[in-house]
Amino acid sequence: MAKIETTTLPTGISSKPYIISSQEGEIIYIPLSKSVTRLLVTGEETDDAFAVVGSGGSQGDPIGFHYHREAHDVFLCLKGQINVWADDQCRTLSSGDFASVPPGTIHQYQIVGPHSEMVGLIVPGGWEEFFRFIGEPYDGATWPLEDDRNFFDVLLPKLKAAAEKFDMVPCPQHHGVEPQSWAETDGRLPGSLKPYFVKNATGPAYLAGGTLCRPLATTAESGGKFSIGQIEVSSHLKLHAGLFASSSRRLAFDHVHHAFLVVEGGLQVHVGNSKPAHLYAGEFVFVPKGIEFSIAAGSRFASFYAFANGPGLIELYQRLGSAHHLSTLPESAAAWAESELAALGKDIGCRLSL
Repeated sequence: MAKIETTTLPTGISSKPYIISSQEGEIIYIPLSKSVTRLLVTGEETDDAFAVVGSGGSQGDPIGFHYHREAHDVFLCLKGQINVWADDQCRTLSSGDFASVPPGTIHQYQIVGPHSEMVGLIVPGGWEEFFRFIGEPYDGATWPLEDDRNFFDVLLPKLKAAAEKFDMVPCPQHHGVEPQSWAETDGRLPGSLKPYFVKNATGPAYLAGGTLCRPLATTAESGGKFSIGQIEVSSHLKLHAGLFASSSRRLAFDHVHHAFLVVEGGLQVHVGNSKPAHLYAGEFVFVPKGIEFSIAAGSRFASFYAFANGPGLIELYQRLGSAHHLSTLPESAAAWAESELAALGKDIGCRLSL
């Protein structure tokens, strides 16, 4: 039984699972930006269903207002702070905060502070080629802080060409608002295709056995195209119940790719016929559609983000669980709708094996 391949780059193969270690990926430096972009999943691995892109950097200028005709952007802050503008709104995102920017929304972002990081999903996949087009491969440890080249010579011609080549419409005349205070409504998912923000751990949450799922975007907010959420698990015996309580239970989604990013603690991930892999904070695993997988806690507390080009694992937990109104995992596992799993699996498009 072989191990899942651990790589520093996306594989370019749509049927192959892989792991990317912390801070790796295809690393691209955007000239003069004090930041790098990390391609973790590209359209090549997902048949252009989506791409997962990480970014890290230091304080810089906003990137410039624009909108996409088809591409849907999301911004999930992992560290530091990120300003995100969406039409007439702006929030300063800190760790765990989220913003959804659907097509047609005039937006931009700005990295704030000495070291900030975020991860985003781009739908459809293929738009990540924009970063390759305007950027440069980078092999440093973090990102360049000094770049004395001329903007008009180095970057502006590429940006003009990119606006014509890619789904990006510049809006230089748009005047954005100053960053605004978070509103009470920022913890609610709108249930429709509109821009919105979610403050960390303030949105809806669902408990299924000993697993807590916090949806950040469902197919209702993405026009049916994707789902994103945070999942919290524990190896504690009192919470060892739920979807993957049995080590032999696996799920496979026939039409949906998944990507998982570990945020805290450790996970044991079993994918296809490979040996179980142990993942820790910052590590990332891609699971192509049709391949069985299971996920279990490898530490007393573990948290990870899940990305899928459809309802996927997030909406399965949402429909299996019950509403949870506490900010943390409970003391012991709760009842969950295990008897409904087979029917829900057919509805969502997943298969369960024991």
